[in-house]
Amino acid sequence: MLRQSGTLRRVQRLGLLGALVVTSACAGKWTVSSAPAPVRAVHAVLMHNGHVLLIAGSGNDPEAFAAGSFTSAEWDPVANSFRTIATPYDMFCSGHAVLPDGRVMVAGGTQAYPSTAGGTDFQGSAQSYAFDPTTHQYVQLPTLAEGHWYPTVVNRGDGKQIVVGGLDQNGILQSHYQTFDPAANGGAGALSAQQTTAGFFPTYPALHLLADGRFFYSGVSTFGDGSDPPGLWNADTNTFTAVKGLTDRGRRDMGASVLLPPAQDQRVMVMGGGIHHSTTTLATASTALIDLKKANPAYVAGPPMSESKQYVSAVTLPDRTVLQSGGTSMSYLANAVPGFKFRYTAQLFHPDTNTWEDAAKSTVGRTYHSEALLLPDGRVATFGSNLGNDGAPFESRIEIYQPKYFDKVRPVLGGLPANPTLARGATINFTSDRPLQWAELIRPGAATHSNDPDQRLVDLPITQNGTQVSAALAANPNLTPPGYYMLFGVDTDGTPSVATWVQVV
Repeated sequence: MLRQSGTLRRVQRLGLLGALVVTSACAGKWTVSSAPAPVRAVHAVLMHNGHVLLIAGSGNDPEAFAAGSFTSAEWDPVANSFRTIATPYDMFCSGHAVLPDGRVMVAGGTQAYPSTAGGTDFQGSAQSYAFDPTTHQYVQLPTLAEGHWYPTVVNRGDGKQIVVGGLDQNGILQSHYQTFDPAANGGAGALSAQQTTAGFFPTYPALHLLADGRFFYSGVSTFGDGSDPPGLWNADTNTFTAVKGLTDRGRRDMGASVLLPPAQDQRVMVMGGGIHHSTTTLATASTALIDLKKANPAYVAGPPMSESKQYVSAVTLPDRTVLQSGGTSMSYLANAVPGFKFRYTAQLFHPDTNTWEDAAKSTVGRTYHSEALLLPDGRVATFGSNLGNDGAPFESRIEIYQPKYFDKVRPVLGGLPANPTLARGATINFTSDRPLQWAELIRPGAATHSNDPDQRLVDLPITQNGTQVSAALAANPNLTPPGYYMLFGVDTDGTPSVATWVQVV
């Protein structure tokens, strides 16, 4: 009988952080999809039907906004086909999260462009809708108390969502937040009264739900200048405690921020970034790591990426590495100057050794308004990219990264019921055709502007007897907020299965 936990297998090396790179033949390969996206993919959300919701709204095009032309599409990555979705308002630069029942909450967005508002900045929308992947339609949710343009929406352990940050209906940095309860009013949902945050968050603050129920603001955001310190926010008591040590704090605008796998380790990594509004500042290649289990956590410098990157995406893979890809050498506003370059390099970060491994290079440049998501088969799809402002050329090609584990024989899981559910503190039983070292749940991504706050991989300690596997889910709801997850089994060679969708209730 074999009993293992992924959290026991890690090797902590926080005292040995240097420019460590694993040299090997570049891992994996990239393929450009034969069918480009029919909408500007400013937002991308994976749903439990295996499809990806691509949201453009007006797509950074003031003419489309003036015409009331708002678009979304649903992409089936298996059939490589698209369904056009009627879009009720301008969801451009909204926030979003996957609700416990699998619908996608979209909150805020664009009420007015600067030119149409007669002001100097965008105005935030107060509208909120849910997209239902079973009906392929948006359904209106309660209206927010104020507008939110560039807000973050993130799940809590109790099944509710926090909507925080962005610009309000007057184009002023938003200092309020609200909590949405999707189960209230017979499932119609309800919003709490808005509260003033303990401090100003920048637009699209990168927030990670921690095991104790607090949120960690990593210091990564969109349009941020580093003046808002990273720290721990208790949304219940509305208190904030800053943390120290973040390197290149003023150059984390549209860097990446990720809760490293497994989530039980409570480590966050930030990588890259720059200054969006500067046409002269170079992006950074630096990274930083923080262990939030410590009594007084502080950042330490991590191993740098192979190249400096702004607009970089980070995606957790089922083999417990993190893929970083995309980005540019500086702000996309500097696309006409000699120092501007697309970054085609990609790397895999190994959290157990704090090292980078070179991955195959991509072929499609990704800058502002781009994103990346893990698919249920273990591939990573990348979308979007603005070359310039206000209707300038937008990248419609979808490029997909196929990790090196596709070259191996992958474990096959079986014995699961249709539409399996899993309660906290309970076990889920299934079969595997080979010995496993890990079982895990990965939450579907909801990404925009290098920001994917709900992304997490949760370790499920396993007991295996022959082909029979029993995997246990921790009782703590803050590790796995309710909703749909991808269940992967990973064999002793580090090769993951294809995912099975499981609903945590």
